[in-house]
Amino acid sequence: MKKSTLLLIIILGLALFLRVFRTSDLMGFYYDQGRDGLIIWDLIHKGKLFLIGPTTGIEGIFLGPFYYYLIAPFYALGNGNPVFPSVGLAVINVLAIAVLYYIGSKYFNKATGLLASLLITVSANLISAHRWLSNPTPLPLFALLALLSLLKIIHGFKKWWPILGLCAGLSLQLEAASAVFFIPASFLILLVNFGRIRSGLKTALFGVIAFGLTLLPQLYFDFRHDHILLKAFNRFLLSEKSFQPEVVGFFSNRLKFYFDNFSNILFIEKPTAVIAGLFLLILLLVFSKKLFQKSFAALLIWWATPLIFLLFYHGNHGYVWGYYFTGIYPVFVLLISALLVFVFNKSILFRPFILIFIFMSLFQNLKQIKADLFRPYPSVISLTTSTQAVDWAYRDANGMDFNIDVYVPPVIPFAYQYLVLWRGETFFHTQPLQGLTSRLYTIHEPENERPEYLVKWLKRQDSYGPVEAQTKFGDVTVERRTRISKP
Repeated sequence: MKKSTLLLIIILGLALFLRVFRTSDLMGFYYDQGRDGLIIWDLIHKGKLFLIGPTTGIEGIFLGPFYYYLIAPFYALGNGNPVFPSVGLAVINVLAIAVLYYIGSKYFNKATGLLASLLITVSANLISAHRWLSNPTPLPLFALLALLSLLKIIHGFKKWWPILGLCAGLSLQLEAASAVFFIPASFLILLVNFGRIRSGLKTALFGVIAFGLTLLPQLYFDFRHDHILLKAFNRFLLSEKSFQPEVVGFFSNRLKFYFDNFSNILFIEKPTAVIAGLFLLILLLVFSKKLFQKSFAALLIWWATPLIFLLFYHGNHGYVWGYYFTGIYPVFVLLISALLVFVFNKSILFRPFILIFIFMSLFQNLKQIKADLFRPYPSVISLTTSTQAVDWAYRDANGMDFNIDVYVPPVIPFAYQYLVLWRGETFFHTQPLQGLTSRLYTIHEPENERPEYLVKWLKRQDSYGPVEAQTKFGDVTVERRTRISKP
């Protein structure tokens, strides 16, 4: 076995371990996860199909259904246990790291592929992102496959057009805020390399067809519902003028946001990130002429296009979130790795500084990983703590009729609705009654933003009946009450 292959296997094994270790104890299962779980439960147990997926941050605009159908088999395999889809997404992200290695080794060299894979593997912030049971999480794999398809096409492999169209379309179903810009990025990369791809443009039609097929569920939904999606998109893009020029202050704030989010992938401490950023800028200025070739330029276009467009984004109250860049974080790391390896091979002068750069990145991230993954239980509200609270109520009821009432920020307790349904159907073979019963269990989490809401909710519960028994699992409190008067 080649050394590079052995190193890759070790890196991928480490990546998987860091993304599945203590999944239940560290996994956040909140509003979005409960909402998605309930939809997939109905798919598995009631055969209820759907044409759209999760909502975006923009009112009236929904993603496609691919994410739900992607994680549904994992839910089915785990008999409803959310740990299974979470581990499934972790595996998908490990596959993305393998694709990243292939791109790096194929279009640069093996050292670039290995370095990029290692830096992604031990990035504390990306580990956290890859543990998130949410629709943007599997995006890196499909975004990288779309990018790989582009690289194949501009290097003369015409058969990759359908894969490009399919993966670009599926990326758009997973996270639209940045994936929508993969389309202009692809056009620009193809335009720059038009002389090389001109003879294979007939095959491009299959790519367009594959992309169009991914839009069919949303188009059919839109047709059946009086073009609700199209109207929302028109309002967002035209009426609300979501893309427009703005003053310098806006640009400076957005650029700072970019720096903070991308530097956090490699460095935890801000001063180190600033120094490292200046170092990379120097390397780029000194070696840019020798470094640029069509593969590096394609990666740069793929990474930079969403960032440039988002400089002019004012929709959704101007909010831009770090997860918008889920699909381009790996490409950013690959660009950095390509630069570092290139300079390391060309200049003895810069070698010590490059080694320091890599060492500091690994050291800071490993230190953060230790704090994140090995923290004592229970230190956060997680799937484990929430499930234990639900199980306590079921066991305490011991077959008697009961109700459950839940308070969580932001008020709608989708997470507990799913956990009660899952645990009741799968383990306890009963469900709380819809009608009022004498026995009432109340579950609540801390409310930091609007504490008065929780105070009012608890007062209302006290008016129904006093607390007879109480226990806590981390920050989750569960109580048994008996109603003052029988219903």
